[in-house]
Amino acid sequence: MKQDEKYLFSQLRSGNEKAFEYFFKTYFEQLYQYAFQITKEQFQSEEIVEDTFVMLWEKRRKIDLHGTPKSYLFQMVYNQCLNYFKHKKVGDKYRELFLYHQPVSDLSGSQSGYPLETLINQEFQEVVEKSIQKLPPQCRQIFIMSRLEGRKNKEIAVILGISVNTVKTQLLRGLKSVRSDLIDLVILFFLKK
Repeated sequence: MKQDEKYLFSQLRSGNEKAFEYFFKTYFEQLYQYAFQITKEQFQSEEIVEDTFVMLWEKRRKIDLHGTPKSYLFQMVYNQCLNYFKHKKVGDKYRELFLYHQPVSDLSGSQSGYPLETLINQEFQEVVEKSIQKLPPQCRQIFIMSRLEGRKNKEIAVILGISVNTVKTQLLRGLKSVRSDLIDLVILFFLKK
């Protein structure tokens, strides 16, 4: 079986979607359980594994496999978990700085009297809305149906007449784009300081 998986992995590197689907279906649940053991967070574990598969597909041509595909995938998930903890630690540090240590007047230069948390939430909301509007039409529609309307991937696939994998891929792209814009906002806040 391992030799077959190495062959399938070489097919994945060449852009074979069926090979990608094999690894996704075969290892998603195992990788999710592994990520959950590390993070202890259900939603974040799922995000980490989904991001891992997106990264696998996007960087497939550059991958130089030395071990088994399974060990490579587990290592990718482990690295994604480490990145999650690094970002979480930085985010927690800055959230504490903003919410508990920085006066409102330092943020905008005015004495508006609004709580700092409200100002930050409004800014985040604006960035999220603008980020969603920048998404390609199908990606935006799937993102809205999933994250704002609370629909399941399977339901979205049936409504739009597309595969569940397409829904997952488009949703991951949307999440990645929105996250990127939010990270840019956090960096901007600290550069202003």
